[in-house]
Amino acid sequence: SKSSEEIKQQNSELSEKVHSLVSQNSAMKLDMEDLHKKLEMAELMIQQFSSQAGSLDANQQLQMALEEKASLETQVTQLSESLHQLQAERDQYVEKLKEERSVWQQRVQQLSEQVHTMAEEKEKHMAQIRELEANVTEL
Repeated sequence: SKSSEEIKQQNSELSEKVHSLVSQNSAMKLDMEDLHKKLEMAELMIQQFSSQAGSLDANQQLQMALEEKASLETQVTQLSESLHQLQAERDQYVEKLKEERSVWQQRVQQLSEQVHTMAEEKEKHMAQIRELEANVTEL
């Protein structure tokens, strides 16, 4: 009887422990379900942030590409302006060279004419000198 009561007492205590453990187990299952839900939510949030971060990266890359495009367009515009300016300067230089060439050609022509005239005058003077020498010799 004592043994039976002790066993009943132990059985009752063990039953309470089992009840307590079942309650703890149920609570842990609920906590685990909550944690699974939180984990799923965290994974969804990570995916969203990853996709948003990817979008941000894509947006940032797009922005950077647009800024680089604008910078390159500015450089192209500046280079085009420089090219036009250099072409204008080249055209002016070519025109100046043509004018100088024309001036030098005229100058060469004038000098050539002067040399020819002086050569003719020299021949005349030489003829006069020979004639005068001949006259001096006769005298």
